[in-house]
Amino acid sequence: MPVRSTLPVMIASVGIVGIAGVSAALILQACALQIPILRDLTGCKPQTQLVAQEQLSVSKAAGLELERRIFQLERELAALQCVKAPPDATGPLHDEGWNEADLEMLYGCWSLDTTYRTRDVDSGEIRTYRDWQMCFDTNGNGKQVMRSNDGITCEGPVQAQFAQGQLNLIEPGNLACQDNGYIHQRQISCALAENGKANCETLQPETGGEATVGFERAPA
Repeated sequence: MPVRSTLPVMIASVGIVGIAGVSAALILQACALQIPILRDLTGCKPQTQLVAQEQLSVSKAAGLELERRIFQLERELAALQCVKAPPDATGPLHDEGWNEADLEMLYGCWSLDTTYRTRDVDSGEIRTYRDWQMCFDTNGNGKQVMRSNDGITCEGPVQAQFAQGQLNLIEPGNLACQDNGYIHQRQISCALAENGKANCETLQPETGGEATVGFERAPA
């Protein structure tokens, strides 16, 4: 049986590889030498273009890092809650706030004259109140509490409003007391006085009862 030798094929393969290697070497040398004619034939990029591409790659990487940092800061900012500081709850009444009808000026608690008295329409009993206090939020919504000398507490809502240079303290109805009694609904109008105080006139339309009471910041 004849035996075919593969030696010529191997020699031919080695020759092709050698030619390819020489060609590649020439191309690399042409790129390294930057010879215009060889560069055009081999497709080598000029050095300036290579530098520009490298700078572009660096700029893209920096841009991606900047976008990542911006995204991180936006998340941190979204997590922050900006809360407005409440007004001073200890300050007195003042001309500027009064003239501007600033309800925030009333934020906190206020004391009214402790000599206020009521009379029971059935028994004629006179009751004196040792403490009368109103507390408001920044919108003038409030609550009032009255405590009598005999230990009875009366409490309910009250609303503060400015109108025509006066402060009106509006009761939505009769003021309920612990002993199942009540104080008739009052109309209360206040005028600014000196030393951060106000003078208030109260009127009970149902009974005709009237009184004048002071209005000033409650002790801390």
